[in-house]
Amino acid sequence: MKAIIIDDEKHVREGLSLLANWNKYGIKTVFEAQDGEEAMKIIAEHHPEIIFTDMRMPKQDGICLLKWLHSSSFVCKTIVISGYDDFDYMRNAIYYKSFDYILKPIDPEILDQTLDRAVNELSQEHQSKTQEMTEGFQAKDTITQKEKSSMQEIEQYLRKNYKQDITLQEIADQFFLSREYISRRFKQEFKETITDYLTRIRIEYAKKLLHNPQMKIYEIAFQIGYHNEKYFSKVFKKSVGVSPNEYRSSVLMS
Repeated sequence: MKAIIIDDEKHVREGLSLLANWNKYGIKTVFEAQDGEEAMKIIAEHHPEIIFTDMRMPKQDGICLLKWLHSSSFVCKTIVISGYDDFDYMRNAIYYKSFDYILKPIDPEILDQTLDRAVNELSQEHQSKTQEMTEGFQAKDTITQKEKSSMQEIEQYLRKNYKQDITLQEIADQFFLSREYISRRFKQEFKETITDYLTRIRIEYAKKLLHNPQMKIYEIAFQIGYHNEKYFSKVFKKSVGVSPNEYRSSVLMS
């Protein structure tokens, strides 16, 4: 964990650096900056989680820094340290979500308590974010597994019913899924459309049946779900490269 002390007075930076028990809270690196402008550069580069800042400084003051931090996505706790019990400063500190407001001269006990609360809150937020991410990954994994299971069930349905005139709407009704979803997910899973998959299954079975010289071509066509012999022959040749009769001849000759 890293921290930064921002104050235009060097003795304040050095004093705070000595007062805080950094090791107790696992803070290994402490940066220093003399104004908001210098601080922004350091924060943008090193992302310190704990930020101590004065309010009244040259160039960019504490209010400008708080505005900048508030509009950023940095994960940090900003603790304002000021010698001014000024309502306007405190109002801005509250508005821009600073973690706390400590008056100078700094009380070591208050400093330690504030640092303790800031580090604990950061730790809790980190744990909460980690848990949310874990739950998100688990939920995504569960959805993916369910989607994969659904597509596998649809594949088994096609293999079992390939002889029937299966339509996408019938599959959608059978599995309570939309036609668009089934088309998209099936192609993602099996790298081919349902129509192409069904055709491939039918041709596989047709090849096996063509090994039987006693079966007529129209009988084979009917067996695998085609009611038109010519259409079957056209589909077979497009898929295999030869007609059913040519394929049978080559198989029987070998």
